Amino acid sequence: MSAPDDKTPPDSTDERDAKHDDPDSGAEQSSIASSDSRRSSDESADAAPSSTGGDVNPPGAEVTGSDTAADSAASESNDASEPPVVAATVDLEPPSSANAAAVRQRASKRPPAREVELGAAVVALFIVASAVMVLWNLQDASLENANTGSRYATIESLVDYGTYHIDKSRYVRTIDKMKVGKHYISSKPPTLPTYGAGVYWAFQKVTGYKIAKHEGAVVWFVSLCTSWLAHVVFLIYLYRLSKILLQRQLAIIGTVAAGGFAYLGVAYATAINNHSTSAALVIVGFYYACRVRHDRGASLRHWILSGLCFGYAFAVDLPTGATAFAAAVYLATYDWRRTLLFFCPAVLPGVLTHQLLNYAITGSMIPTYMNNELKDFAGNYFRHHRSGIDALKEPKHIYAFNALLGHHGLFSMTPIFCFSVWEIGRCIKLRTRLPEALWALAGVGAITAFFIFRSSNYGGWCVGMRHLVPVMALLVVFFGIWLDRVRITKAVWAAVLVAFAISGFHVQDGLTSPFQFSVWHNFLEGAPNRARVGKKWNLGKPESKSKRKSSSKKPKRKATSK
Repeated sequence: MSAPDDKTPPDSTDERDAKHDDPDSGAEQSSIASSDSRRSSDESADAAPSSTGGDVNPPGAEVTGSDTAADSAASESNDASEPPVVAATVDLEPPSSANAAAVRQRASKRPPAREVELGAAVVALFIVASAVMVLWNLQDASLENANTGSRYATIESLVDYGTYHIDKSRYVRTIDKMKVGKHYISSKPPTLPTYGAGVYWAFQKVTGYKIAKHEGAVVWFVSLCTSWLAHVVFLIYLYRLSKILLQRQLAIIGTVAAGGFAYLGVAYATAINNHSTSAALVIVGFYYACRVRHDRGASLRHWILSGLCFGYAFAVDLPTGATAFAAAVYLATYDWRRTLLFFCPAVLPGVLTHQLLNYAITGSMIPTYMNNELKDFAGNYFRHHRSGIDALKEPKHIYAFNALLGHHGLFSMTPIFCFSVWEIGRCIKLRTRLPEALWALAGVGAITAFFIFRSSNYGGWCVGMRHLVPVMALLVVFFGIWLDRVRITKAVWAAVLVAFAISGFHVQDGLTSPFQFSVWHNFLEGAPNRARVGKKWNLGKPESKSKRKSSSKKPKRKATSK
């Protein structure tokens, strides 16, 4: 007698008893059993009966009654005199262990090795392509850029004049400055410029170049060793984080593609800046935190590395301190003792670095751009001479709309993050991936609220809401989680491709210079070439034929000899 190929034999009494005794793993065992029984029944029809033995279950996987029942049915078709053998469910690990259940679930859904290798190759290609794209557009001048110029004022002053006072720097005319006594200082947090000064010092020792005479080479190399390097690290750790949180190879590839081509931090990585650098540190810190919660092989160094990254993310970009606090809660709900003993102390070096540098420069523990005493001087642009976009005094609801959906809109310029917000809300509602969702909600909500309610401008001339770049990095992760879960249909593909194309367009717009009016902003306000400094989109209207003819008829002036 032979068992039908399209049905699984009914559960035995031992199997039902085993399932009843292990309620925590019932759904998972049922899924694994049905999948394995289908595989064994297919093999019994197409291959020799002896091939449907213990090879179906990988080492370390659970052995269920359905598996052995299917095997015995296949054996019965070959030898009717041999009675079927039914085994009860064997639990290799305690059912109460959430980590063990997660490991078993990942093992049951692990894609084939060939698919993994192909996915890794595609990811590597995307990382290299994004890195080359940023490298091609690295900034090599900064005199006309107030934002980066403020940082290079500190870098030049530290190396060439041995002080944080920027009075002698060629970048002293930047508007992003404060005054301590009789001396000007940069208004930027000092940690990143101090690191940049170390890069410039090493470059000067090797080449002999000074920024006053070789600005292009110095600025390019400092940009390479700060923002470009941070961008490469961001992509590598985004991939590693995706391998922990995601199952589908398509979702892993899509996450890295979003981080490499549809996230505005890519554009800001072309110049020294705090936004994309702190975003990279946040992703690295989150990766190690996830290793702690999801990988049984995690060690104490993962707690320490996570804390170090979040601490220096704060030192580079102060509002990202919200992500450090959220990470502490994320880890404390898993193991509060190790959080207090290892994670929290590891955050301190970054925090102390900022505080000590700030005190050495200003004589105060208050962050520079929050210290009103340093803003009270005659030449302060932001207190006495604001103009243009910096002088707007919009109602908060108008400002919030423009920051989220308008001319600097987080979701209008990078609509792939609409899927991310949807997924965060869904995870919280259904309590799936709840710790990660709450961590992301806390970070995104705190940083966004801070800049909406504590700021009145959009970061000056810039492509997108540059202050929210660390928020965008968090949303890239949840775009991948959404892609990992959603059923891929033609409509979903169309929506993703349209959103990706719009986001990628604005990234390309910012690559030539993220510190300019975006094409989107100018389009909404009917000013197509307002304050454009980029190479690709700064094209004037073509001259009419009559103008070209009249200009060609003008006599050429003869060159005069001296």
